[in-house]
Amino acid sequence: MATKLPIWAIGLAVGCMVSGAASAGTVTQFESTFSGNGVWFDSDVRDGGTTGIEDLTGKGGNLENNAPLPTGAARLTTGPSNGDKAEVAVTGDFGTVGQFIESGSLSYDYFKQSLGDLGPSAAASIKLTVLDTNITSTASTDGFGTFVYEPTWNLGAPGTSVVVPTDDWLTGLIAGNGGVVWHTGIYGAGNQAGDGSDANTLLDWANFFSGDLLDASIIAISVGVGTFNQGQTAYFDNVLFSNGKIDLAYDFELAPVPLPAALPLYGTGLAIVGFLGWRRRRKAALQAA
Repeated sequence: MATKLPIWAIGLAVGCMVSGAASAGTVTQFESTFSGNGVWFDSDVRDGGTTGIEDLTGKGGNLENNAPLPTGAARLTTGPSNGDKAEVAVTGDFGTVGQFIESGSLSYDYFKQSLGDLGPSAAASIKLTVLDTNITSTASTDGFGTFVYEPTWNLGAPGTSVVVPTDDWLTGLIAGNGGVVWHTGIYGAGNQAGDGSDANTLLDWANFFSGDLLDASIIAISVGVGTFNQGQTAYFDNVLFSNGKIDLAYDFELAPVPLPAALPLYGTGLAIVGFLGWRRRRKAALQAA
């Protein structure tokens, strides 16, 4: 079963390679559409889903006090509809799956808010999207797929869905042989029992596909709350990626509000008026003496 490429991935697939490493650092906003490698954007936002970055100052509780990084965090929400989805992503050259399995890791800190929660097992998931252009299949999209780490599958027995703790920060981690993931379909394999929906490590999946996955390029990292996860308010921050050759760290912070351009001039004007007033009073005092 071939997987349909999203619009943003088509540009990356053209030329059968990914060029340009993704840049890391402080992220102050999510672009509404894909605008280039290294820029976080709304990769899949549907119906009532929302994305954004918030300053946690004054929020109180564990959300603010236990936050992994000061002072902001990314925020994803879904409403009561099954069709709601909120996902953001960054694209770039993140090396191959083989490099990642050998010495890489991907981690993030996430927070599930209890208020309004309609899905006890739902939480913000983190994902690696891969593209293998070396396949010989006639289906041009067969080498494309996303491997999804869901907290609910990783907090209990592997592959068993459990209730995700609420109102505190937790850490999720994918490594070559750590953290179980399912995939959306790749190499003609769909998302059904015994296939993509099984919970396996990336190393397990590489073995499942007889090593074909090892030379696939990692072209995107994304974090999202998927469909059929209603009533979610999910925060995340401190996304860290390493593949043994590159190390990337993403900190999500609300951009400071710039002062209106007129305010500095207004302040300068007040200073001048004050100086002129002082000079008049000084002159009057000298004349009186």
